Amino acid sequence: MEHNGSDRVSDKVRDLASQVGERAGSAREQASEAARRTAAKVGDQMKTAAERVRQTGPRVEAVVHSTAETIADRLDRGGAYFRERQYEQLIDKATRYIRQNPVTSLIVGVVGGLLLARKVRR
Repeated sequence: MEHNGSDRVSDKVRDLASQVGERAGSAREQASEAARRTAAKVGDQMKTAAERVRQTGPRVEAVVHSTAETIADRLDRGGAYFRERQYEQLIDKATRYIRQNPVTSLIVGVVGGLLLARKVRR
């Protein structure tokens, strides 16, 4: 009978092991299915983000291009202003000074010429 009792215990242990194995398999399948769903959801979200980037890219590129073009235009205008206006103003100021101070202008011209000649000799 002891043999019969130990058989029952062995059967119970096998049944328990089988149930644990089934539950572990079920849990593994559930975890695997949850991982697949999560991966699919993340994949879909990444695809959506990629589509948005593709749709937004040309607009962003256009804005960046437009902004760069605006900056370049303003720099061109600013450079032209300084080249033209400053030059014109400098000539006007020099002409006015020479007319108002002819003797001083002559002295400055002669001294400047002498210094320049001296510098060129060296």
